[in-house]
Amino acid sequence: MAKATKEKVDTLGEFNRLMAVLKSRQYKNIYLLEGEEPYYIDLLLDYFDNQILDADQKDFNLITLYGKDSEWSEVVNACSRFPMFAEHTIVILREAAQLRQPDQLIPYFEQPSASTILVIDYRGKETNSKDKWVKPLKEKAVIFKSNRLAEDDIPAWIQQYGAMQQYKVSAELAEMLAGYLGNDLQKITNELEKVKINEPNMAELTAEMIERYVGISREYNYMDLPKMIFTNDKVRISRMLTYFVANPKSAPLPALMATFYTFADRTYRCYSVPDDYNNPESRALYYYRSYSRMFSVTTIHKFIALLNEFALKAVGINISNKDDSELLKELVGKLNALLYPQG
Repeated sequence: MAKATKEKVDTLGEFNRLMAVLKSRQYKNIYLLEGEEPYYIDLLLDYFDNQILDADQKDFNLITLYGKDSEWSEVVNACSRFPMFAEHTIVILREAAQLRQPDQLIPYFEQPSASTILVIDYRGKETNSKDKWVKPLKEKAVIFKSNRLAEDDIPAWIQQYGAMQQYKVSAELAEMLAGYLGNDLQKITNELEKVKINEPNMAELTAEMIERYVGISREYNYMDLPKMIFTNDKVRISRMLTYFVANPKSAPLPALMATFYTFADRTYRCYSVPDDYNNPESRALYYYRSYSRMFSVTTIHKFIALLNEFALKAVGINISNKDDSELLKELVGKLNALLYPQG
């Protein structure tokens, strides 16, 4: 029997839809914010904190509790208060996963106060449907699942975020940012916001802006090294190797190996995933299609095997007294010779 694949959820789309409803001031009595990605949960909590009540209404009508420090009875009491000089009482339960005796909240979930907005911050995990209190909660709550994006999805997310901020981000620069910043969405948006503050009228993000404001050097960015090898750009390969040998911290070998593996793996997947831009999996491989057309699948197999050999050497297996700089030069030389045996 074929293994079922987990359907990808458009978390950004779900977030935008929920925000549109909230901004139209259509509120429900209970909101459950769960999942491993804190970025969207923080944005939603900021909205509940700052956008529903006026500043002079918050002292009496905005209550923040913490699961690890609160009893279930405090939550019920807070939710049962009538608002003062406002339409709503807002109760935000942070660290909700640490609340003791959550089953005691079932009666409130079944009959929530009509004037209270209870926001349950259940970040870091998802509620367990086997827990007794979860079913009555989900029958009444608006549920937002904040799923962490896979690394493959980050470049497309960066492009989508840029479009929302009304500037273009090329696929190549999105790949570079994703490789450098990882899949921490808050970190990514902080860096992009830094650029936007300094370039308020930009219509397109450029490599020069990234180097100036984010600190990623396009000339000596180790994320570009696999591309240089695949395109046989000997001048830039030589220049980058010289820089990396002189500045080892700018290209640590473990990070370089991870970069090579990611590049090779995505190129390899191009052989088995049909080229269909309407397919999200295929769209994530768009940047690597041209490289897969340059070499046979057998060559990419050999490329990955060579990476495996040097991954062992990098951790001290099958090696004879070579430092990281020597290993890097040897690796680059062999990879280049594999792809371009005629020089």
